[in-house]
Amino acid sequence: MLVKIRMKIGLRNGVRFKFDNNIIEVGMIALTCHCKNISITVKKSPETVTQCNCSICSRYDALWGYYPPNQVAVVFDKQQSTTYRWGDGCIDFHHCPSCGCITHYTTTEKVEHKKTAVNFRLMNESERQFIPVRKFDGKKNWEYIDD
Repeated sequence: MLVKIRMKIGLRNGVRFKFDNNIIEVGMIALTCHCKNISITVKKSPETVTQCNCSICSRYDALWGYYPPNQVAVVFDKQQSTTYRWGDGCIDFHHCPSCGCITHYTTTEKVEHKKTAVNFRLMNESERQFIPVRKFDGKKNWEYIDD
């Protein structure tokens, strides 16, 4: 079967194509902190990223892409990430001890369904612009507010 690609759009270390209304991705996505001490690789971009307004996420200004832990590879060059366990102790926020960038969070042993959230602010904006942003009210109602 011959598939004609209508438009090529940017994506770091991978290529994202738009064909009609379908997005097709080829390759891996690599994200790094500012000093490149921490590298994160995922096989594909998330359908959406989440911007949460809770007290910690609003300070980090992160855009979270969610994955099962086995779909995220985290590599440290010189130093491992340091963590901050917030509030109820369900999430460990990881940041680079050298440049301070928040890179990802992992759920702790208190959470039954494990996940890793990758901070897509580490991706260039020109590449990230193709991933829709959903707003989550983590401050008050604990629900998506753009539905």
